Amino acid sequence: MLNRRQFTLASASALGALAMGISQPAFAQAEKVARFRLTIDPEGLYNVQSISLVVSEVLGNYLLESLVYLDEKGQAKPWLAESWEPSADGKVITFKLKPGKVFHDGTPFNAAAVKFHFDTVMDPKNASPSRAMINPLQKVETSDDMTVVFTFSKPFAPFINLLGLSYFGFNSPTAVKAAGSAYPRHPVGTGPFKFGNWTPGTSIELVRNAEFKQYRPDAKNQGPAYLDRIVLNVLAEEGVVTSALQTGELQAALLTADAVRPLEGDKQFNIINDQNAKNLMFMEFDYKKPPFDDKAFREAVSYAIDRESVLAAAFGGNGKIALGPLSRGIPGYDDTVAQKYGTPYDPEKAKALLDAAGWKVSGDIRAKGSMQAKFTVRSYASSTTERALAVIQANLADVGIQVDVGTADWGTFYPGLLKPDWDMDLNRWTWPDPSVMSQLFRSPGHRQLLPANPAIDQALDSADAALDPAKRFQFVSDGQKAILEDRLILPLLTDWPITVVRSELEGYRLDFLGRLYASDLKITG
Repeated sequence: MLNRRQFTLASASALGALAMGISQPAFAQAEKVARFRLTIDPEGLYNVQSISLVVSEVLGNYLLESLVYLDEKGQAKPWLAESWEPSADGKVITFKLKPGKVFHDGTPFNAAAVKFHFDTVMDPKNASPSRAMINPLQKVETSDDMTVVFTFSKPFAPFINLLGLSYFGFNSPTAVKAAGSAYPRHPVGTGPFKFGNWTPGTSIELVRNAEFKQYRPDAKNQGPAYLDRIVLNVLAEEGVVTSALQTGELQAALLTADAVRPLEGDKQFNIINDQNAKNLMFMEFDYKKPPFDDKAFREAVSYAIDRESVLAAAFGGNGKIALGPLSRGIPGYDDTVAQKYGTPYDPEKAKALLDAAGWKVSGDIRAKGSMQAKFTVRSYASSTTERALAVIQANLADVGIQVDVGTADWGTFYPGLLKPDWDMDLNRWTWPDPSVMSQLFRSPGHRQLLPANPAIDQALDSADAALDPAKRFQFVSDGQKAILEDRLILPLLTDWPITVVRSELEGYRLDFLGRLYASDLKITG
């Protein structure tokens, strides 16, 4: 049921003020407020500690800025950086920063702030999940207030593009030090909006940064945001969100294809369907325990899953099934490799592989010796994953494998994969660069479970070190082939995110990374 208190209309601020005896000038203009949906409540708003999609959505869209952005072709362009220059051997990159940028707390953005962020990420005691993304980075130095020097153990081709991610957006060092462990609830960046307040489980309020100057040339508005406030409402149920869009209590929301259908053809709404999405939903295994240490068993599971049904159930069919370990939207995706080495749905082949591996049918479940085919599948909590898990559970039951499925919030689920109490997981990553394969599947892997595989490790290491794009993409292709041949990942699908925007909200645009040009947004009428 819709809680209308979550959607305070613009006039409510004035009414509340009058009720408290606070006078307002008759000429005061109504605030320009936009209300958007968050599908879940973030676990915290500090990019050193969390890289979940919802955290990145809040930080990257409104609060933090980065050294570079990626243009419509995925090429890095200067943002807070003015320029950068690699050394002849590719092991050092020197950045010059643009002057004049200030954090929300009034402290200057400078080379020391850049160094502070990367030093914090690299400090082992912080256990930052983004550390592994930039593993070859050895040190960060400053030669003056506007110059930052990055030194690597080897050439690292993905680095420039990775700087566009919100994981490497900048927090005020002053605020981080002052707030300590409380900082994730009080983030301070340089973006077009400042953090206002957070009612856990209900909403996050952001307020206009009146001192903001836009350093991205591809934004239409080069000054402070047009909107006074943005309210991000935490709403899990699609039906509630659809109703809120229809009544105008939300101006924009990410929705599933099924929930969008009642709004199609209505001139009140603009529907944005991102068919160049860079996400991948996939399954993986606890490779250290039997039978998941056996390639034959992993292969059987891979043929057992009906990807089309998973896509239909979880996303209303809005997307593409995946046979390869890289999203189609990422440069370097090789469809020839995916088609040749992938595992299309074939339950009879799955059964034959299980038979050949010694897994015999006993009633409704298979067994091999004393081990029954009873396992667990874990994932993060969302309506889409729950529907996907239901299909996966039924598919595996059809070939004689019983699974218990369970979900938890990302902050519980993802760290939990370091523990030995699961067998398979359903995961989803969004990434702009083929180096995501290195993050996930270069041994020992993102959850420290993978044995060394020279074919995989060498291909991915070579791809990350190759500064020539043509050579790099050949190594990327080799990596995709090696990962599929080892059945190291069970790729499922790439969904196409759908955003519904009410017509009175103008300027709603997303860049190559899915970042919103928040300062361009206007409420009309």
